[in-house]
Amino acid sequence: MAEKDTKKSLQNIIEIVVILLFCGLTLLFDYVKIDYVEHELRNKYISKIIQQGCGAIAGILLMIRLNIRLFGKPQHFLFMIPCLIIAVDNFQFSSYFNGRFELLHGEPLDIMLFALYCLSVGVFEECIFRGIILSVLAGIFSRDRKGFFLTYVASSVVFGLAHIFNGNLLQVGYTILTGGLFAFAVIKTKNIFCAALVHAVYNFCGLFFETADRFGLGNGGGNYGMIDAGTAITMLIVCLAVGAFVLYFVWKYPEEEQRELYKKLGVPMKKKD
Repeated sequence: MAEKDTKKSLQNIIEIVVILLFCGLTLLFDYVKIDYVEHELRNKYISKIIQQGCGAIAGILLMIRLNIRLFGKPQHFLFMIPCLIIAVDNFQFSSYFNGRFELLHGEPLDIMLFALYCLSVGVFEECIFRGIILSVLAGIFSRDRKGFFLTYVASSVVFGLAHIFNGNLLQVGYTILTGGLFAFAVIKTKNIFCAALVHAVYNFCGLFFETADRFGLGNGGGNYGMIDAGTAITMLIVCLAVGAFVLYFVWKYPEEEQRELYKKLGVPMKKKD
C-alpha cells in the first residue's frame, strides 16, 4: 500500500513539473527571440506557433489533471455550422473584392504557417477559457437553468476582459461576443477542439489582412474603420441572426445535456439540482 502511495505521489510530482515546464516555456518564448529561419515573417509565425503550442500542451495536461474531459467524440456537430458561419463571415470579402485590402504574402507556405499559428492560439486559449475557467465557473454558480446561463455569460465576459490589456475597449466588447460563440461550440459538442477550430477559423479570417508586423498576410492593418458598408452590414445581419440562435439554444439547453457537460467538466450535478 505504501509503495502504491509512493508511486502515486511521484506521478503527481512529475505531472506538476511537466505542466510547470510547459508554462515556463510559454512565458520564455514570449520574450526570447530565436531565429529559426531567415525569412522575417515566417520566423514570427514559427516563434508564435512554438510559444502557443507550449501553452496548448500545458493547458491540455492541466485539463486532464483537473479531470476535465472535453476530448471525446464531438456531439451535435451540426451546431458547429452557425459558429463557422460567423467565423467565415469575419473575412472582409467586400473590402477585398473592391480592392481596399490586398494580399501581400500569398505563398502557400506563408498561408500554411499563418493557419497553424491561428490553430495554436485557438487550442491554447480554448483550453484555458472554455476548458479550465468554464469548469471553475460551473462549480461556482447554481446548477439550474439560470445558473447555467450565468456560467455561460460569465465565461464570455472573462474572455473579453482578458483582452483589456490590448488597450482597445472595442476589442473587449466584440471578444465577449466571440467568447460566447466559442463557449456555445463547447457546450453543444462537448469537445474543446471543436471550439478551438471555430476560434482558429475566426482568427484566420479576421486577421488575414493584418499587416506583416501583426502576423497577417495583407495590408488591412486590422483597422475596422477601413471596412466598407457592405462588409459591415453583412457582418451585422449575420451576427444578429446567429446571436439570437445561440442565445435561444443556450437558454433552452436540455438538463440531460447539462448533466453530461458538467460531468465532463469535472463538476457533476447533484440529484437535487
